[in-house]
Amino acid sequence: METGKGLDESTFAQTEYAPDVVESNAALGAVVREMGWPPESVQAYRVQARERLAGLSPGGVLPRSPLAREITVPLPAGSMPARVFDAPAPTGLYLHVHGGGWTVGAADEQDAYLEDLVNGTGQTVVSLDYPLAPERRFPGLLDDCEAAARHLLDHASQEFGVTAATLGGESSGANVALAVALRLRDRPAAVALRALNLCYGVYDLTLTPSARTWDDTRGGVLTTARMRWYAEQYVPDLARRGDPAASPLYAQLTGLPPALLTVGTEDPLLDDTLFLYARLLAARSPVQLQVVPGAGHSFNMMPLSVTGPANAAAHRFLAAALAA
Repeated sequence: METGKGLDESTFAQTEYAPDVVESNAALGAVVREMGWPPESVQAYRVQARERLAGLSPGGVLPRSPLAREITVPLPAGSMPARVFDAPAPTGLYLHVHGGGWTVGAADEQDAYLEDLVNGTGQTVVSLDYPLAPERRFPGLLDDCEAAARHLLDHASQEFGVTAATLGGESSGANVALAVALRLRDRPAAVALRALNLCYGVYDLTLTPSARTWDDTRGGVLTTARMRWYAEQYVPDLARRGDPAASPLYAQLTGLPPALLTVGTEDPLLDDTLFLYARLLAARSPVQLQVVPGAGHSFNMMPLSVTGPANAAAHRFLAAALAA
């Protein structure tokens, strides 16, 4: 895999924003303004966020994949639930870390997306249902995800019949996935990671320029005020937000597996991805960049015209990494 080589340039080279993408960003921005900020409580916000997500689904119900089953992953202290999507003849194991600002979200809120990933790559997917902030903050949340990933990789052959693995996540999930990958680089598990699939991640909790200047008139589901609130829940100590384990943009990035970075141009975290891409290039780590015109935060979880091509490109990237 060639460092820095673009992916599907012909598909994503257009500069026109698709009408349905523009409409979606505006509609989601309106929903965000209706919800108000900050929330009355974290618990109330979790309920509200889940209800809003279900309201965007057909029939107002979160879709449930027939492939999904629940397991419990043992940790050094306690355990972590996880949601498994079995491939009939798995080519590898995809470890998934969901988004939600470390504070909301769950492993069962993106079944359609993960089932599509199974079908597109041939991998069995395990989505970690990790404990959320502020009840479990940095570094505990990260420690738990590392321990769960390490167990799954150490037992991948016995439990899933595979000897290859990849790792990915969205938004705050991409942050945690990259931080876990850095720890696995330094202390490898039994099964090595072949690739990272990082979607519109937050890699700098001190906030990059685009993240610092995104008010609620810009549209989409994420704003500067929300980003600051999420960061406060995960790392309340401002002095620790530049820690490379919390903000992987500042980490030593050599020796990582090939990475695909995906982001839309209308995402407050655009600079996070662009800056990480530059840092990976400088570290001579294999990296590809997919920038989707007009797309906002979480776009690849939505039924938009740009979603299918972007996700299919990610599937090809992962399949190629497994075959290499």
